[in-house]
Amino acid sequence: MEMLKDFNISSFKKMKPPSDSSFDTAQEIKALKKIKLDKNLVKKYDNIEAAFKKTAEEQGIKDYDKKIAAKLIKESAPVILELKKHHNRKRPYELDKNLKAIVLKSMQTPSYPSGHSVQGMLIGNALKMKYGKSAFMQTAKNISYSRRVARAHYKSDSKLGEDIGNSMFKHIKNKI
Repeated sequence: MEMLKDFNISSFKKMKPPSDSSFDTAQEIKALKKIKLDKNLVKKYDNIEAAFKKTAEEQGIKDYDKKIAAKLIKESAPVILELKKHHNRKRPYELDKNLKAIVLKSMQTPSYPSGHSVQGMLIGNALKMKYGKSAFMQTAKNISYSRRVARAHYKSDSKLGEDIGNSMFKHIKNKI
């Protein structure tokens, strides 16, 4: 069963990112330069499934169902990719060649919206609902933030990603 097959993304297609040459983009790059590069943090949260599994372990959840994260990642990926291709925003380090970044294999698509932010919030909400632990939402926020630490995303990418993830969760929460 595809839980997101009837998820409407038309409103998210209308939410354009700031243009490459805009003041807003320049300010977002300036803000990224103030964030300390932290390879360990970035690697810790790059693998979304592993990050949530670790949170479950830390919370003492013995019956953690790792299939939830895998299923939601698989189902949300085509939606995220469609939005990324639609907006086709360059990543910050592609726009500003002086911006040092931690480039990972997971950064091969356009920047807007942040897929990690979408999936982090979607899964964080689902796991919080299932297990009653708010720690999953902190992990979701950390996943989203780690992408700015890597300088893979602008804050606006992360914000829209979080909004989409929350919207996806509202759409599927009765189907889980």
